[in-house]
Amino acid sequence: MKEANRRQVLRFFEGLTAGAFPVDLFAPELQCWTTASGNMDTNLYRSVPRMLKSVFPDGLTFRIDSIIADDDRVAAEVRSQGVYGGGQPYSNNYVFIFGFMEGRISSVAEHLNPLRVPETLAARMIEGLSG
Repeated sequence: MKEANRRQVLRFFEGLTAGAFPVDLFAPELQCWTTASGNMDTNLYRSVPRMLKSVFPDGLTFRIDSIIADDDRVAAEVRSQGVYGGGQPYSNNYVFIFGFMEGRISSVAEHLNPLRVPETLAARMIEGLSG
């Protein structure tokens, strides 16, 4: 089970980078939380990869530094890197905590350094999620 959950986390980051999450990745009752928004609507969270593709035309890439799996929980230490807004570089460090139910991701908690998110980028991300 640990290895299967670990593979699901890899699929999560592949989808986040590619612009769409795999359809079968999440449990029907998904709970989402981020440093920036707190609790987040499930459908809105599912649209995050599309928003990232619109804000980062060449993509925001995620590199997993470590994964720890234990029963129905997986923690991933991750870095991102990309360019937005006509050449502005962006990078951040994250810890994602995933919960699992019946082999699917049932919860995501995304912890990041909010001080590394410029106001102009935050505004573009909000606009990308609402449009």
